[in-house]
Amino acid sequence: MRRGKMLRLRRGVYVPAEVWLRSHPSERYRLAVAAESLQNPNAVFCRESALSIHGLPLLAVPRQIHLRVASRGSVRTSRQTPLTGSVSKAEFLRRARLAGVIDETEVPPYALRGFDTARHLDSGGLTQSEKQGLDLPTPAAGSEVQENLVVNVEPLALSLVDTAVRLPFAGAVVLLDAALHGAPARAPLDVAQLGEIADVQLSARRRQYLKRLLHFASPLSESPGESLARVRFHELGFAPPQLQVTLQVHNKAYRLDFCWEAVGVVVEFDGWLKYRMENSTFDEVYKQEKIREDAIRSTRRTVVRIYWEDLMEPHCRRLIELLTRAGVPRMA
Repeated sequence: MRRGKMLRLRRGVYVPAEVWLRSHPSERYRLAVAAESLQNPNAVFCRESALSIHGLPLLAVPRQIHLRVASRGSVRTSRQTPLTGSVSKAEFLRRARLAGVIDETEVPPYALRGFDTARHLDSGGLTQSEKQGLDLPTPAAGSEVQENLVVNVEPLALSLVDTAVRLPFAGAVVLLDAALHGAPARAPLDVAQLGEIADVQLSARRRQYLKRLLHFASPLSESPGESLARVRFHELGFAPPQLQVTLQVHNKAYRLDFCWEAVGVVVEFDGWLKYRMENSTFDEVYKQEKIREDAIRSTRRTVVRIYWEDLMEPHCRRLIELLTRAGVPRMA
């Protein structure tokens, strides 16, 4: 640590500074979860921590590690001790550069901010746990950081109900869409199952909020970006689109992200991730996207491309302009 090569995530649990600093904030969060489990092997993760372990997308990286406890006396929040120990963040980064751990690229202050630990009492009497593997960032060559760790976690449905009703509408919909859609390693959840848990665990007010969320959520959304786009359309007063409509053009099927058939408008969400896929060059993927877009336009439909920046922009001015110009109808 004094040489700028290691960071302390929890007492007795360290990570190479290179691994931490090159990781995405969501990966840093999972490293902190792993550190909590290594320090406390009996810990049962709940809320956002559990959902991250289960592989559900979180619209924002949590600020805390969430644990379930059995007694009211154990409910508390523990502050994260400094990752750099007694060395200041600025001095640690200076030493890390001298040691060749990081280059001269500016490191944002939040990169060396850890995560507090919040312990929550189960109010619904449904405390359960299961074993799950926690995927971690690939460590630097020669380090001893584990790439996968088995931890104790609350079941997905229980954690989802407990968490969704505590989040703003957009973040909750992103989670519920993903849970209802499922994944290769995760079967889709059933709405009825979530309702049964809500009847036991939630207050009347939160049950009503969950009912509203489930009415809006859809298993047809295939990515967090698509889910957030649907929320933005709704918030901005645009009519709800048809989802995943299949269009046949020249004997080839194209599945559309969003479509307003009555006005012939197609909206495609582009998260840029596909341009970084392995075994594909940017030119190859871009070419396929151009062929796809030309095919859709050949049916006399208007195609609008939107990006994460459009969904996150304050007041979504560009998104409003794009949809209005294309003729997307407003809600009655």
